[in-house]
Amino acid sequence: MLKKSIITALTIGIAFSLREYFSTGNIRWISSVLFAMIIFAFYFLWEWAKEPYDWHKKKR
Repeated sequence: MLKKSIITALTIGIAFSLREYFSTGNIRWISSVLFAMIIFAFYFLWEWAKEPYDWHKKKR
């Protein structure tokens, strides 16, 4: 789950940076890195929330 989240965030971050580079000629690194971190956090929480909680765990 973590590896998939990192790969997704890096892919979207690189694509966002390349789009910005080709449209304006320079890259604003702070916004690109921040955008990739937000995508990582959102995707990680999305994948984490899809796994059901096991309510029938043994109680200690």
